[in-house]
Formats: sequence, structure tokens, C-alpha cells
Amino acid sequence: MDTSENESPATSLSTLKRKRSGSGDASDVIPAKRLHFTPPNRSYDFDLPDSIIYYIAKNPTSKKLYKKLIKTCRYFFWKKPIILIKTLVCSNNELKAYSTDFDHDVSLKDLPYEFWLTDQCSINSELNDPIKPNLVSFFIPHIYRCEIEDLSLCDQMLTIDEFLYFTTTTCVARFDNLTVVNRDGKEIAFEKLVELIPEVFTLEHRFKNSDKTVTAKTVKEILKLPHLQYFFQFRLFNVPEAFDIQLFFAHIKKSNGIFQLGFAGALSVAYQSRLEAIIDELIESQTFDYIPPFISYPGMDDEKYKKLYKTVTKNGFFFK
Repeated sequence: MDTSENESPATSLSTLKRKRSGSGDASDVIPAKRLHFTPPNRSYDFDLPDSIIYYIAKNPTSKKLYKKLIKTCRYFFWKKPIILIKTLVCSNNELKAYSTDFDHDVSLKDLPYEFWLTDQCSINSELNDPIKPNLVSFFIPHIYRCEIEDLSLCDQMLTIDEFLYFTTTTCVARFDNLTVVNRDGKEIAFEKLVELIPEVFTLEHRFKNSDKTVTAKTVKEILKLPHLQYFFQFRLFNVPEAFDIQLFFAHIKKSNGIFQLGFAGALSVAYQSRLEAIIDELIESQTFDYIPPFISYPGMDDEKYKKLYKTVTKNGFFFK
């Protein structure tokens, strides 16, 4: 194979690299229009048949292989132009990429390439700038492969197929005001959402105000999931009163993970009493054969809050 062409696509992507501005502001973003690739105007002589080379070029099986191919010969980037993205972030309602190949964040708007997402994705709202709920949905068709391990999604609405595609390899998940709907347009229950992420071992989930995804049977259904026992961290916030705290607390006592439950406001007196009984039990316990959870709710007594904080942090619990 002719390997004299040493302009790698990551080298052919040298146009992606830009020196920092004179001000040294690393937050500058490279406009999409400055990213381009000029196809090679030469032929290539490979040792393998053209059909095999074409198939290899169009179907890279791993990011490691793809990086080797495009470093060897720019033909492979020409045939399958993919940008490897280590970190995908949202800023000003626009998706941007960060990679060790770039000196700056890179705007992905209107780029004529496919994207290979690898390590991290963080789609979070900014102060006084509500995020578009379909931002992720619009981007998915441009993704060649999604291998995100650390995922944060805020204020997004996804179909169940989009959610599954985005979370296939996710191990750490943070969801805030997330809506996932079935093919019939109805929002899935919280226990179904947990079922769909069997590889996740750290979950942080903030429920929407007036959330309807939790019902009286939610905890019972969650406890049936075999991967629940493998959670290292399980943190829920703005938890509605429908959540069966007594049944879940019984599960916590048999678990090895770290649990944090922050409840929503406007709880009934009866539900607060159930929470108080659990909190008192935790504070009064001398020893634990499990990691005690941190449980809180609006209006909780300050003195009990401090005592519970001291108790749980002395016995293996930690705040993120």
C-alpha cells in the first residue's frame, strides 16, 4: 500500500487546530465554517482489492482502528469523514466538542461530518438561558457511533429509542428534568428508565416538579431489577411522595451502595412522619452493617439535619 501520503486526517484536520488568541482566552470557539477538508486529488495503490479497502474505509469498527487508518492515509478520512469527540458540551444552546486534538472548543453547527462520541457528554442549562428540549434529538442523526461513558442530560426530551442509543455504554448518568417518551408519545415510568440503563453504576436523577413518573408501585418494580444491586451511587432529588420510602429503606439496609434521597416540598404530615422515623433510627443507631443513606426534605429540623450529616459521613457516606 502506498503510505507516502502522510497527511493524517487528524493531520488533515490540522485546520481544527488554532493557536490561542492573544488574550489567552481558552473559551474561544472555532466557527464551523473554518473547518473543512479538501479531498485528495491523487489515486492510491493499495495491496488489497479496492472493494475491501472501500469496505474498511466505510465501516471502521473501533476508534483505535479509525485513528490508525486516518493517520496512515488521508484516503480513509476522505471516504468516511468522522470527527472523534472526547467531550460533548452545550453552550448558548449550541453543541461544542472538546478533544485533545483541538486547542479550543469546536462548534459543531452545520459541520458536514459524522461524529464519534466517546468519553463524556454534558448537556446542561445555563443561568437565564433555557436549553432547547430537542437539542440532543436533532444531533443524533449526525452521530456515527455513540460510546459515552459519563452522561449528563438536563431539560431534554427524548424518544425511548434515542435514549437507548445515547446510553448504550453509559456508566455514570446524571439526569435533570429529563423526559423519555414511548413510541406512543407517553412518558415512561421511572422504573422503566432505570431498567433501560443496566450498565450504569452511578445514577443521579432529579425529578421534575409535579412529576408523574413515580407511582405507589415504582419502588416495588425497581427492586425487581437485577442490576440494582450493582449500583455504587444512587441519588434521587425532588422525590415525590408517591415513592415508597419504607420499602426502599429496607432495600438500602441490605445493600452496599451509597444512597441519597432529597424529597420534594409539600409533603403530607403522614409522609413526613415516616421520613422522621427513618431519620431518627439512623441518628440513634450506634453501628451499621450498611452505608447509611442521607435523607432530607424541605422544612427538616436543622439540628436533625446536622446530626444525620455527621452520622452518615462517619459511616462511609460521602457527598458528590
